[in-house]
Amino acid sequence: MSRPPDDPAAPDRADDEAGRLAALARYAILDTPPESAFDDAVALAAQLCAAPTALVSLLDGDRQWFKARLGFAPRETGLDRSICRHTVTGRDVLVIPDLAADPRTRANPLVTGAPGIRFYAGAPLVTPEGVAFGALCVLDTVPRPEGLSDAQVASLRALARTVMTQLELRRGIAERKVEAAALADSELRLRLAVEAAGAGIFDYDLVTGTLTWDGRTRALFGVGPGEAVSYAETFLARLHPEDRARTDAAVQAALDPAGPGLFDCTYRTLTEDGAVCAWVAARGTLVVEARRPLRLVGTVRDVTAERAAQAAVAATEERYRLAARATTDAIWDWDLVADHVLWNEALFAAYGWAPEAVEPTGGWWLDRIHPDDRARVEADIRRVIGRAEQDWRHEYRFRRADGSYADVLDRGSLVRGADGTPSRMIGAMLDLTERNRVSAQLRAVVEGANVGIVQIDPRSLIALEANPKLCAIWGAEEADIVGHSIAKWTPEEDAEERDRLHRRLAAGEIVRETLEKRYRRKDGRLIWGRVNLVSQVRGEAIQTTAMIEDITEEKAVEARQAALIALGDRLRDAAAVGELSDIAAGILTPTLGLSRAGYAAVDAGAGRPEDGPGAPEAGSRLTGLAALTAFPATAARLRRGEILAVADIAADPRLAPDAAAYAEAAIRALIKVPLRRRGELVGFVSVHAAEPRIWGAGEIDFVREVAGRVSATRARIQAEEQQRFLNRELSHRLKNTLTMAQAIASQTLRNVTDIAAVKEALVARLVALGKAHDILLSGEGEGAGLEAVIAGALAIHDDGEAGRIRLQGPSLEVGPKAALSLALMIHELATNAAKYGAFSVPGGRVGIDWTVAPEDAEGSFRGAGPVVTLTWAESGGPPVVPPSRKGFGSRLIERGFSGAVGGETCTTYAPEGVTCRIRAPLSGLLEKE
Repeated sequence: MSRPPDDPAAPDRADDEAGRLAALARYAILDTPPESAFDDAVALAAQLCAAPTALVSLLDGDRQWFKARLGFAPRETGLDRSICRHTVTGRDVLVIPDLAADPRTRANPLVTGAPGIRFYAGAPLVTPEGVAFGALCVLDTVPRPEGLSDAQVASLRALARTVMTQLELRRGIAERKVEAAALADSELRLRLAVEAAGAGIFDYDLVTGTLTWDGRTRALFGVGPGEAVSYAETFLARLHPEDRARTDAAVQAALDPAGPGLFDCTYRTLTEDGAVCAWVAARGTLVVEARRPLRLVGTVRDVTAERAAQAAVAATEERYRLAARATTDAIWDWDLVADHVLWNEALFAAYGWAPEAVEPTGGWWLDRIHPDDRARVEADIRRVIGRAEQDWRHEYRFRRADGSYADVLDRGSLVRGADGTPSRMIGAMLDLTERNRVSAQLRAVVEGANVGIVQIDPRSLIALEANPKLCAIWGAEEADIVGHSIAKWTPEEDAEERDRLHRRLAAGEIVRETLEKRYRRKDGRLIWGRVNLVSQVRGEAIQTTAMIEDITEEKAVEARQAALIALGDRLRDAAAVGELSDIAAGILTPTLGLSRAGYAAVDAGAGRPEDGPGAPEAGSRLTGLAALTAFPATAARLRRGEILAVADIAADPRLAPDAAAYAEAAIRALIKVPLRRRGELVGFVSVHAAEPRIWGAGEIDFVREVAGRVSATRARIQAEEQQRFLNRELSHRLKNTLTMAQAIASQTLRNVTDIAAVKEALVARLVALGKAHDILLSGEGEGAGLEAVIAGALAIHDDGEAGRIRLQGPSLEVGPKAALSLALMIHELATNAAKYGAFSVPGGRVGIDWTVAPEDAEGSFRGAGPVVTLTWAESGGPPVVPPSRKGFGSRLIERGFSGAVGGETCTTYAPEGVTCRIRAPLSGLLEKE
């Protein structure tokens, strides 16, 4: 069914708008939360009418507000878009089959635009007084020429009455709540006052002897809710012994009908185990009927804080001052109808306003609000009063009597009349000045702390606050941290451990622990942090705080110390210099996080790293340094003993000559520590980085320590090798010496006829052998100088006469075997000269000459290389007679030396003096064995 278009003047005639708005206001329904009864009504209407959209629409002054809605998103629309306003002009169901064709609705934006409504059917919501202020309607986006069936119209009309019944029921409940609120008004005021004062109540029935305590009084005496109490066994027993007699006397005086009938006493209560529970101030009044005492009724208050501060004031003042000290609350009661405000004494105690200076109006209070806050506070409290809200709270600045401002938190609760009209507001004003000051100080401490601090929501892991130190530790801006999950700062390789901890926090576990974990800074660098994690309950929420200390350097120091211990173990087992590069690389690369490091020994002659196992190789060793000559600036500084620590080679002008070579080797940063011996560069330890890197002092010291230990190990290995060589040489020489001594003894004793002469000859030969050994051992090498060997063998025959002995020839080193044989041969020649030749008479001379020819001109040693010719020539002695036989000495002269070095000997016994000529390859004289 449908109705014709409304007469434009009909709304004014049929329903006075002021009456409609007044009727709607009495239901106090606007802007209230959704309610299931109304939601069920629109759902049923949509189902009955097969419509996608159904609404409970209430028409306000300039809007239509939807108490319930199905299939329609907006909570309200302007009244100019309302179709239901046509429904309220009548008293029956309004059906418009095609909104686009009806002159009342065809221009409606909801028809011409989104959501494109084309069909409407609505039943008015009419009060028992006959005032329509809304409608229950159904909508569709397609026209329905047939409208609704009679059954659907009847159902819609019945549902509208049901909605109206629900509104009436809701209104009745609200009115009863108002009545209950009015009845509880005095109780509320009393409860607020008692709670603000922290007071308890006692009632002592003198007729029955019964003592009654409320919960607050029981708490002050440490008595549980179910425990029986009495005057003697509980009250007196729980008083401090020093206060018991005095308090009992005060009670008895109050019970005296002839007295004032007042009990006023302060005493200490004890717990069951005898500990002081509280200081209590008690006041009571004696109730008397027909001059007969019946009851002593009064209050008790915890005045422990007052006693500690030695602030003894009157009981009423104590109560309010305690409330002010405990909560810094100034309690107020504002009669909104009369605009009359009552304040408690805390207004004076906390803010200095004497009662005579306070005007009991809301305007006086508003005038004391800071000008910058006043408009905001007034608008907020009037908004709460004007709507259906119950509670109000606001932070602002309130002026004290001395002109200064206190930061306050003000909160109040509304009391409404039976019709929902606000009648009064009761509240309390808490002084936040000290809290804000401490909070500001704490924030300053947090902002200036030397550890990173972050406040975390444990369930979402979102960072709520972060101090500058944490930003510095993570290398990030505050905006990178706050509002984001802290999980992103943990490297993925540590995700399992991170997630395990985060699950504990998200589950609400109270955590207090210290742990060490890694973080990845914004620049990608990994760091270590020591985290002190604390979570605590704040109201209904759990707040988690993490204090983070950067211990990257501490960890690096530990790693370097462990690496040095491992280095010591590996160097201790090193047996060859060639192992040192691998050992150094194996320690330096993982410890410093590099891929190139190691040790290289330097060939002092070539100025380059030596080839072999100790030289730089590929991989983790020192690639790119084939020769120091390719790095002249580096080599020069190393030879001067400088330690190089370069963060960026390309930016260091001192290494400019080497920059290209380093770039070719993909080296941008380095540390090099030279190893020197006797002022010469013998090696260096290096670490290389492919990217620029700022080296820490600890890293440089670490590389220097590794270099020192490698150098010490190199020296140890070389010393051990030298010792082994000397041991082998000593063994070899000892065997050779014993063999030669045996041969000398055997030859000397052969065909012995004169024991004394043989003894003297043997001793002299062994002495000559010993002197030859002394000469060999006096040098650092494995041989001796030719001239030194000859001079040593002739030393016993040099009597100091000028020209007696002449030695002439080039400087020549001979091997140990040639030295011993030559010494024995010269000894034999000198012995014969002393017996028969030049040394046997004054003026005799012996000349020994030697030369080195590049080739053998005579052909005996052709192809053997250089040849040495040594000539023994005597002169000035007795005429020489050739020996009739050849003994051991002659055979030693002829065959001993030449046999040892592969040469030849020729002795000539000319009358003017003996001449012995020895020729041998130079290689034979130099032979070590």
